[in-house]
Amino acid sequence: MDLRSLPPEIGKAHSDFAGLLEACTDLDALLRLKGAYLGRDDSFAARMMDTLKASPKEQKKELGIVINALKNQWEEALKSRQSNLEELRRQRAAMSLIWDVTLPPPLPSRGALHPLMRLIDRLADVFRPLGYHVEEGPEAETEAHNFDGLNIPEDHPARGSADTFYFQKHTDLLLRTHTSPVQVRVLKRLAPMIEQKGGIRFLAPGRVYRKDEIDPTHSPMFHQVEGMLVGRGIGMQHLKGTLDYAMKALFGSSADIRFRPSYFPFVEPGCEVDVRCPLCSGTGCRVCKSSGWVEILGAGLVHPNVLKFAGIKSDIWSGFAFGMGVERIAMMVSQTPDLRLFFENDQRFLAAMGGMD
Repeated sequence: MDLRSLPPEIGKAHSDFAGLLEACTDLDALLRLKGAYLGRDDSFAARMMDTLKASPKEQKKELGIVINALKNQWEEALKSRQSNLEELRRQRAAMSLIWDVTLPPPLPSRGALHPLMRLIDRLADVFRPLGYHVEEGPEAETEAHNFDGLNIPEDHPARGSADTFYFQKHTDLLLRTHTSPVQVRVLKRLAPMIEQKGGIRFLAPGRVYRKDEIDPTHSPMFHQVEGMLVGRGIGMQHLKGTLDYAMKALFGSSADIRFRPSYFPFVEPGCEVDVRCPLCSGTGCRVCKSSGWVEILGAGLVHPNVLKFAGIKSDIWSGFAFGMGVERIAMMVSQTPDLRLFFENDQRFLAAMGGMD
């Protein structure tokens, strides 16, 4: 094959080709060599075609034969080298599959509880030494359990479709707006045995749903943990002592906590419990809305009508109840400024929350 009609650089490239081909020890290197010699742009093949176009008409036929022969030779050599490299890779892969019985077995990847689920377990552990056990209930509830049994009047805004997810327009089936319906169900179930048990105390964790706008501290789906204790002679002092113990167990003995009077239809009197914002140390931020405090739960003494609905004599028995938002507490414990991070399933964030408990 006469290469004298081609530019000198093409002849040199051809003489170097065999050595460069032998130096390709993997498919990536081979692909780069193929691009340099046979690529569409700025390759030796492209330059040969430019030379062919610029050559006199009487030389084009002979020159074209030389160029085609050269390209075919490169292509065949590249294909052969590719086959050799692929076979070598298959052999190496087969060797890597040989089982060495002296090595420890590979461990399967393991999942982990979501940070919110771990926090719920932690809350249960806080109250378990006080004699509380965990109760559960359905997320699809009736108005009787979600509202009527909790002394919530028929004209209360929470019953409206603007705040509550109803399954159909003219039905009493809805997505529970709090875990308090579990209290109603448990009280009704245990009412006949309350004298024998000497009282009732339990926690009710779970998902709840409200038509809230999504922002750093609100979500249409979130988690609550409700607690209830019913016994003889229960008063606000028992409630405050229990919650003070629980909050200090969660946030540390130096946690700054305050109780504020508030109204809830199912308790009387009622209160809200705030914790000084750990994100800004009380100086004000978007999480605490510049107040320095974050509300984490509502509580109060169980309203007599709630006990009567369950068939419990309110002149003999009394109690307290409380409900806390798990996401709010998670934000405080982990100092996370936006609860939406807990629902976005970013593996980096979830891994970082591994130390939250």
